[in-house]
This record gives sequence, C-alpha cells and structure tokens, in this order.
Amino acid sequence: MRRLACVLSAVLATAGTAIAIPSTPAMAGPSAGPYVFEIENMSLTNFATETVNHTWNGTSVDNVTYARGASGQTSTARTTFNGADGDYDLITRYNGNVANGVTYKLSVNANPVDSWATSQRYGRDYTDPMSIDTRTSSKVALKAGDTIELTATSTGEVPRVDRITVQRYVGAPTSTLTLNSPNATLNDGFTWGKDRALGMTFYPGNPMMGHEPEWWRLKNSTHTTVQPGYWGAYTNRESYYNRDISHQSDGAHALGLDAETFNMVKTFAADAAAPGQNGWPLWAHSPYGAMYYIDGTGFRELPSPFNLMAKAYKQYQWTGNSDWINDPTLSAYYDSTMGSFLDGHEVKWNDANPAGEQPVSKKQPGEYTATYFEFPNENLVSAGDSLGYQYQSMLAYSEILKTKGDDANSTKWAERAQRVRDQFEKNWWDASNNRYIRGKDAAGTGYSSWGHEASFLMMLTGLGDHGPRTESYLDFIAANDDDLNVEATSYLPEMYYQYNRSAEGWAWLKKLMTGKNTYPEISFLAVSSVIDGMMGVQPDAPKDKVATISRLTSETPWAEIDHIKVGDNDLKLKHTGTTGSTLTNNSGGTVNWEAQFYGTPASITVNGTAYTPQTKSLYGKTVSYVTVPVAGGATVTATAGTSEVDTEAPTAPADLASSNVTSNSVDLKWTASTDNVGVTGYNIYRGTTLAGSSTGTSFTATGLSASTPYTFTVKAVDAAGNSSGAGSAVDVTTATSGNGQTADLSDLTWSDARSDFGTVQKDKSVDSHPIKLNGTAYAKGIGTHANSTITYSLNGGYSRFRSDIGVDDEVGANATVKFEVWGDGVKLYESPSVMTPSSATQSVDVSVAGVKSLVLKMTDAGDGINSDHADWAGAKLVR
Repeated sequence: MRRLACVLSAVLATAGTAIAIPSTPAMAGPSAGPYVFEIENMSLTNFATETVNHTWNGTSVDNVTYARGASGQTSTARTTFNGADGDYDLITRYNGNVANGVTYKLSVNANPVDSWATSQRYGRDYTDPMSIDTRTSSKVALKAGDTIELTATSTGEVPRVDRITVQRYVGAPTSTLTLNSPNATLNDGFTWGKDRALGMTFYPGNPMMGHEPEWWRLKNSTHTTVQPGYWGAYTNRESYYNRDISHQSDGAHALGLDAETFNMVKTFAADAAAPGQNGWPLWAHSPYGAMYYIDGTGFRELPSPFNLMAKAYKQYQWTGNSDWINDPTLSAYYDSTMGSFLDGHEVKWNDANPAGEQPVSKKQPGEYTATYFEFPNENLVSAGDSLGYQYQSMLAYSEILKTKGDDANSTKWAERAQRVRDQFEKNWWDASNNRYIRGKDAAGTGYSSWGHEASFLMMLTGLGDHGPRTESYLDFIAANDDDLNVEATSYLPEMYYQYNRSAEGWAWLKKLMTGKNTYPEISFLAVSSVIDGMMGVQPDAPKDKVATISRLTSETPWAEIDHIKVGDNDLKLKHTGTTGSTLTNNSGGTVNWEAQFYGTPASITVNGTAYTPQTKSLYGKTVSYVTVPVAGGATVTATAGTSEVDTEAPTAPADLASSNVTSNSVDLKWTASTDNVGVTGYNIYRGTTLAGSSTGTSFTATGLSASTPYTFTVKAVDAAGNSSGAGSAVDVTTATSGNGQTADLSDLTWSDARSDFGTVQKDKSVDSHPIKLNGTAYAKGIGTHANSTITYSLNGGYSRFRSDIGVDDEVGANATVKFEVWGDGVKLYESPSVMTPSSATQSVDVSVAGVKSLVLKMTDAGDGINSDHADWAGAKLVR
C-alpha cells in the first residue's frame, strides 16, 4: 500500500526488509512491531508488481502497489523476519472477487501455519476497493531469522497481494466466569456463549475484522482508531447497534466487558445532542465510533432511546460505578430523554390532575416504527413494547435522581411511572379477545393480534397486572412464539424465567444453546439468560446487595456459577433444586444477600438456624426471603423449609382421541384430570411444541400441513402452576390436499427454516403481504429474507421441484438476491445472475428423484441483507 510504509520502503537496503512501527511503550532490544512487509519488496517468484488507484464514487480511497500473480500459476513471496521473538498475528491484505479463485498458504520456515481461499466479493473488478479483503493468521510464533513465505495458487483468478502486517498477538479477552452442572447441554451452551461473545470484542487482530466491503467508510478524520466495544450487528457488518448492545449488556458485564459497554452507550448518548438528532441516538456505529454508513440516522424505532437508558442504569446496578450516573454525557442524555424527547413525542404531564395528562409516547412523522417489530401490518403510532421501555426508563430516572440526592423529583418520576403502568392496564386491554393490545394507530384503534416483539416485549418490561391477565397473555405468547426470527427469540428465555415459567424459559434457552446461531445477541444471551434468568441474580451494587432465586427445572438438579461480579464483590452461587442456595463471597467487602424462594415456606434455614421469612411479590409471584450479610471469604447456605403452597400436580389427562381430520386441522378430546385443589386448564402439545391451551377437555389443532404425521399429547395445569405428566399420545396423519399428484410446499412441514432477518412465512411474503412477483399474485408459496435456508425431509418421495422465484413486489429498490436448490448436499440449481426488484420472474424445475433432504437457499448476493425480501412463489413438489 502506498502509505507511510511504501514511502519509506525506498530507503530499505534489501528486498523483504520490513518497516517496524514502534509500539508504546518502547521495548529494550529489538522492536516488538508492528512490522509491515510490503509484498513488492519481498523476494518474488511468478509475481509482478502493479499499482492500482482504488476509487469510490470518483474519489480515491486507496493507492496500492500489488504483487500480481498469473491465472493458473503458483506464485510465492518470501522474506526474513528480524524482529523480537514472540507470538504474532499475521494479517495478509489481498484483492479477490471470486470464491475459491485463489488459494493462499502462509508458512514459517517451510512449515504451514495457515491456508485459505478467496471469498466471494462484489466489487466491479480488482480496481474496486470492495474487492480488498484481509486474512488474520492468529498466534504465529516468530523469532529473528525466520523465513515467512506466502504462496498463492490460482484456480481461475489472478492473485493480487498488498502486504503482510505482523503485530503482537493479543487475542480475545478472557473471563474467569464458569458454570458447572450435571446438565451437559447447559454447560456446553454456556461455554460456547462465553467464548463466542468474548471473541466478538474489537480487539487487535480479531480475525472477524477487516472484511467489511466498504471498509473505508468505517472511519473518518475524527474517528481514526478502533474504540472499546463488541459486535452488535450481523457479523458481516463491522458495527454495533443500540438495540443489540442494550440487550447484550448484561451478558457483557458478566464477561468483564464493562469498559466496552460504557464506551458504546456513551457514544450513543452523545449522538442525542448532535444537530438534527432531536434526542435520538444513532441506530449504529462502526468500531471506530463513526456513524455506521448502512443504517445511519434512518432507523428510528421508538423503544430504543428508552431501552438504552434503562440498560445504562442496569449497568450501574451491576457495577456500582458512579460514572453511569454522573458522566456529563450520560447525565445529559437521561435528562433529555425524560424531557425534550418525551415532549417531542406528545407526552404531556399533569401532576396536579393526572386525569388530564397524556403519558404515552407516540411515533412522529419520518420515524421508522413505534415498535421493535420492524414489519407491523398496521401504521402504529404507539406500541406496547415502546411504552414498556418508556416505563422502565422512567423508573431508572427516578433512581438516578435519588442517587443524585434529588428526592422530590425522584418521587415525582416514580409516581409518573406508576401512572404509565396504570394507564396501560386501564386502556390497553382487549376484553373481547382476552388479551393485551400491542399497539394503536393514529385513530386510536387498538390491535391485539400476534405482532412479534410488539406482543411480548411489554411483558419483559413488566407491564401488565402480574395476575390473571398476565398469565393468560403469557399463554397467548407461548402459543405463538415459534413465529419469530432469531433476534426476537433471544428475548424469550429471560421473559419466561422472569415470570417463573421455568420450563418454557429453559426450553427456549436450550434451543438457543444448541442452535448456536452466529447472530451476536445469541452468544451474549446464552450467558445472561443463565445468570439473570435461570439463577435469578438481581444486582444492587450501590447498596452492596444482591438477591437470588432459583428457577431450575428437573433437567438441571443443581447449578453453580462462579465469579459473578457485583460491584467490588466476586461471588459464587449454587442452587440445588428450588429450595437450596449457597453464596460464597470470593472477594470484596461484606455483601447483603437476599436469599429468595418461591412460595411461602414456614421458615428459611441459614447455616443451620431457622428464620421466619419475609414475603413480597416478584412479577406477580410470591417469594419468601431472608437477608444475610456475607463477609469476604465466607460461605452461607439458605434452605427453604416446609412450604404451605400447593405442590401437588394434577393427574394426567386420559383417553386422548382424534376426530374430523382434515388436510390442515384435527379435533382432539380427552377425559378430565383431577387435582387436590383444582384443574385450571390444559396445555396441548404437537410433538414438543405447545400448540395451544384449553380450559375444557377439547381442542382443535389448526395450521397443520397436508399428508403429514403428527403426535399430540395433553398436560393438565392447576392454579399454582403445577403441571401433570403427559397423558397417552395420539398419532394423526393429516389428509392429502390437491389432486394427489403435486404437493404445495407451503402445505408441508419443514424440518428447519431460518433467515438472517424476519420470519420465513407460508403463503405470504416475509412482511406478511400476499406473495407477488412482477404484479402476479400467488396464493401459495414461501416468503423469506436473505440469508435463508429452508429444509424439507422428502425421503425420496418426490420426482421434481418447481417454483417461480424473484424479489417480492413489496420492496422496490436495494434488494439483491440469489437462489439455490440443494438435494442431499448437492447443488441442483443456482439462479444464473443476481436478481433485483427489476428482474424478470424466473422459473425453477429440477429433478429431486431419490432426494431425501431438500434445502432451499436464498442469499444476499454478498452485499448485505437490506431489503432482501424474496419468494419461492407457487413452490410445488411432484410425487
């Protein structure tokens, strides 16, 4: 590259000599680097040199001298390392457009240390800066005199290599946090989440960094160096989003990433005061702290400013660090969010006459959504999740003011927060459908149908009566929560755990842990959902206090988590079932432990002494507790005594039978269960999925796929939440639809369906509209969003797959997609070119004779997933 290193290379005495850019502080003896080896100055075989001026929109962004190989040849470049002995990251910068067009191998003293192939990039050609990529070969041992050699083998593309930067190996940060339990799935998932989340920090040499296609837009003259932070976006975007890092912050604290979280939250807080922002933080930043170019200011989702503020206060509760309260930038953000931001969103307070106030924030013209669900079918101006996060931020503001000594205003904001909750309870309940309203439009019309985040995040934020309405609404969520994208799914464990629906909390956490989705939130939530949810840790570091409550299930008889940081204390917590807890204060001053247990035991025994517990409500559930001081180095065990609550489960339902089987539904009936207190309802399961609930002894299961076998079971539930075992199962095979010669793909049950955004939909677009390609509407088909894979088990029962494909008409610009059909691991079809909204509809007709596993893939064509809505329209299988 023709920057400092290239200018200085003219004075080097021999080819292959590197420039050592001094590190700070300076080391005695040989420099520790970094060392920049310009390839054109190394000893070259089958390489020529070539200088390229890379431009973007007519502006030069990089001037590079490449070592250029030849198509179909093998080229080498070698040099001698004369730096300090140690472990290094070797970062190779090269140019390539074609997947596997060139294979590179890096060796030290002829011993291979790394190899890789070029990936698909979408620059125009090698002159486009989007074609520049990097490869980090991590933790390579080097000593003075070692020979570094790079080999480039062309398999159809011309190799072009810029330089190799050799810098001291740092590696990802580490954490002492550990989890131990007899549940292997829990242990493995927690360890995976911990390691992956730590690997997502912006540390020197992170191999995830350096691949952003438009890397030159990640920084500017005022943001020239990478700042503390971690990934909070799709991994192909080097950036962090305010919604994501708000959700990831609890897990980040558990892993010791407090400085990273503080820097990112403060960066967002500073945005709110910038000209034209009107109190809004930007939606996304790059690792350098510059506005992230893809999403900039265009995404303004009303819950986000409140969510950011509430999570900032939660970090104060975890750390006790007063900077979270008193930092001028953060303090100004809290004041403006509760002041001018609420004013600008139509909130009007009337403390003297609350009946005359309007406490609900409303989306303004030009803002993106009123809810975190980005594709609502209605034009909502207010939403339940936004109101919930507003409520949480008001509670946080009350506590912030109290910490600052402003008791009068603290009380005022606490009272306002309660009035927001009261207003929700009074005006956001749909009595006709027996559920809460998730949003309202400008006319005041309320919508209580299923609406993804808009439907369930209000429960996470604590709105609701924490009684019968809440329990009924949680059942509604449970019956619909399989229709969510992976980001939305990541909120479910903590929500269910919060309301002591531990079986559902663990079921969703187990899915996240075994699925190991690459979306960053999943790894962070694999950590925090254990600590906050399963282990029930409630921090209050400013008061040297921590509360805990067990939410273990029978799959995890005990669990122990070590090195939880609450303020200056390093703690170890073990739960045994739901009646025994042990806290060890590894280090730090005395911490006041509130040992909580669900129910009303007559006593709680602490280190052998019985105490009469106090009681309170935790999200509507009665908990009993004692408060115990635990000195540094001490261990205390608390055990719940005899419980006075109902712990007896109902009998299992009997005689489950099916009738009226159609292609998409079946009627079920069973014999009533009995209980020592009384049965309140029944949960109906389709396999392991909750299909719905009933207060009687019958249920109609709908939304089934034609010609598909299902197994149903029923469990009885009593008022205390005790669930029976499953009664006898009934097997049902739905009727065949159509003429029997073809099967609509949307009538079949996929074995897996996932996308990088939104939810894969049957018979509608990903945005829940009718499927439409170039003006033609399709009654049947699959609507999806890049990048997606949809898998069907065919078991050799079909001969051909047919479908029309294209970008759905609901998007008019920006979309770029490609389609692929795979059978048993073999690619059967690939769309011949990138498809856009202006592309003609294409048709797929391929043989699937003998195919056991059919996989439909739709990719973003390598340029990001913005607006990539596309359809497998009229998709059919021929028998």
